[in-house]
Amino acid sequence: MRNTTVSNSLILALLLACGSAAAQSTTALSYPNTRNVIAEPTPQPSTFTVVTLPDTQNYSEFYPQIFDNQTQWIVDNRQSRNIKYVGHVGDVVNHGDRPNEWANAKSAMNRIHDANIPYGVAAGNHDITPSGVAGSTYLRDPYLQNFGPQTFAGKDFYKGASPSGMSSYQTFSGSGREFLVLNIECDTPYHELVWAQDVLNRNRDKAAIITTHRYLQDAEDYTAGVPIVPSGRYPSVWYGLEGTYSEGGIQSNEFFDNFVRMQKNVFMVQCGHFHEEYRQTSSALNGNVIHEVLADYQDDPNGGDGWLRLMEFDVQQNRINVESYSTTRDEFRTADESRFQLNVDFDRYRTTRNVAVFQQGVGGYSGTKDTWISQANRDASYGNDGTIIVDDDVNNNIFTDNRGQGLLRFDEILTATNEPGKVPMGSTITSAELRFQVPDDIDTPFASPNFMVYVLLRPWDENSTWNSLVGGLVSGQDYGQLIGAFSGDNNPDGDFVRILDVTAAVQLWANGQANYGFAIIPQIISGNDDGIEMFSSEASNILLRPALEVQYFRMIPSPGTAVMLTAGTLLATRRRRK
Repeated sequence: MRNTTVSNSLILALLLACGSAAAQSTTALSYPNTRNVIAEPTPQPSTFTVVTLPDTQNYSEFYPQIFDNQTQWIVDNRQSRNIKYVGHVGDVVNHGDRPNEWANAKSAMNRIHDANIPYGVAAGNHDITPSGVAGSTYLRDPYLQNFGPQTFAGKDFYKGASPSGMSSYQTFSGSGREFLVLNIECDTPYHELVWAQDVLNRNRDKAAIITTHRYLQDAEDYTAGVPIVPSGRYPSVWYGLEGTYSEGGIQSNEFFDNFVRMQKNVFMVQCGHFHEEYRQTSSALNGNVIHEVLADYQDDPNGGDGWLRLMEFDVQQNRINVESYSTTRDEFRTADESRFQLNVDFDRYRTTRNVAVFQQGVGGYSGTKDTWISQANRDASYGNDGTIIVDDDVNNNIFTDNRGQGLLRFDEILTATNEPGKVPMGSTITSAELRFQVPDDIDTPFASPNFMVYVLLRPWDENSTWNSLVGGLVSGQDYGQLIGAFSGDNNPDGDFVRILDVTAAVQLWANGQANYGFAIIPQIISGNDDGIEMFSSEASNILLRPALEVQYFRMIPSPGTAVMLTAGTLLATRRRRK
């Protein structure tokens, strides 16, 4: 509904839109921007195809033969087009409470299922409500009965589902590498994203696609290009009028800001819901391009006229060739919004290094400790607070300066016994990033202080106070090496995120130095009384809590290498003795 030899062994060891519910017209229209298919293309070895099924709700209700035709076409063209994955953007059915529509959809999708083509199905608003209306009864069972985890038992490509079963992920191989697809429930609540974050953390060796339902709109196409409502992600004003469909669901801009852009391995978000074709590009925090793509044809004749999306991945050329094709009309659309090319440097979206990510509440991790201490309230402890205050004067008094100092530590991140998900002691840390958010920044126009992050040198816990630490944290005594600094001002105003390179600190800990965490100390500027608040590990929204990402390699010679190195050492010793 509209509504991306010995010497060799030694080297290796060291370098390791909502459509109407009424029946659609069956008139076949003439499309000026289409071309007839002359011959099936022969894919090159470096190319493969991903097929996207846009909203099929009207097919499931009125035109099941078109849905059948689409999925049969996919099966018939699997070899010629080297089809590796099929994704459905949601609104599988028109009415989530009508078994006959689910039966029609299931019959069509079973063609793909029985052919063992990897596929995934996102839940749309029509799939989780009786008729796609926000505020109506939220339905999980019909979707779960038809496309829940049990449906994919024995399918190797299906890797798992969220605890609710409403989101899932699959992997597929193409051109010699693995890709991952996350299917996220429409207007997803945060608990689905906490699960999804763990999935992406554990699969950083795979470039990833996110499939969801309501995300983009192209309102300008309906207003002759006049941006009464600018095209892009769904605007807040529409959510105000329309509401959200999932329980505790969030808006698309919030979804992007707090989840999508945080990822290093996501190169595409695809969606449906709004009858149009549209695309835009955005940037992840690390600078990677994220392609955001909308395709939905539900208001075309015959419930969508069999149109679907073909995405040909050319890994060697770092691009995806996208086309819109109708399996019933046997035609391609040729408009710019229907036929285009996406540039994707696939290697930027995956890493071959070991990666460990630590964030309280994600993937079972619970080792974050943080608090702040106040010179104004010297016996008060703040370890259970949702924020950490760092301030050169917590009382904002022009006559006194009472400091607020932050303490942050990630426990249980190192292992001497190769525990999964942890960093082995002695590893070489190639990078370590500390990410946190500052919801309350510097507001004064008269000063723009920085905040320094140091390596802590002393024990503490979340009950620590200014007095229990004997007069707060003292430079050279309680904290030592400066790791980095960050601005207290959010720029732009709505962007709370800070990312700090803490590789040096994590390397110290991997080398055996005691991990007491970080001290966060305000810059003292005369006349400034303003400070910041950071979200802590107790923040109610898990995704806003501090996170530490570590990339590393460990020099562990294989048994054969160890023998060769020993032999080489003995030979060198004998030569020296001669």
